[in-house]
Amino acid sequence: MSLLVTGEQTQGQFALVETVVRRTEEPPLHSHTRENELVYVVQGEVMFYLDGNGMECAAGDHVFLPKGSEHTYCIESEEARMLVLLMPAGLEGYYQEMNRPVDAEQSVERLITVSARYGVEIMGPGSPEDAARSGDMACHGGGEAPAHQE
Repeated sequence: MSLLVTGEQTQGQFALVETVVRRTEEPPLHSHTRENELVYVVQGEVMFYLDGNGMECAAGDHVFLPKGSEHTYCIESEEARMLVLLMPAGLEGYYQEMNRPVDAEQSVERLITVSARYGVEIMGPGSPEDAARSGDMACHGGGEAPAHQE
């Protein structure tokens, strides 16, 4: 994770984060109470889920995740590199805190604590794979989804 532009640099208007996520490291279904996100896929293939709808995105595609929407994603390639524009700024601290290593026993506790601090509400299973197993959503090619439109 690289913090490319901070809220301090933009008077709190936005922040820009670059992140590399490997398959199986995806977040649980969640919602932001404060920020909109625009995610631009630089490299890889990602299946985004936004309010129950799937969107396939490849390098050069983007998806807008409005504040209050329930969303997550599944990495379809081995890994994906994405630029995440946060509007307004503030959530970049979440990315920084969640990027610090902890052991497996502390990871769930940290997710809950850090999420609450930044206004992120966890809605669903612990990972997209859990959701796919429970039938709540398709992951890693497990179902049809509408193609992303530019």
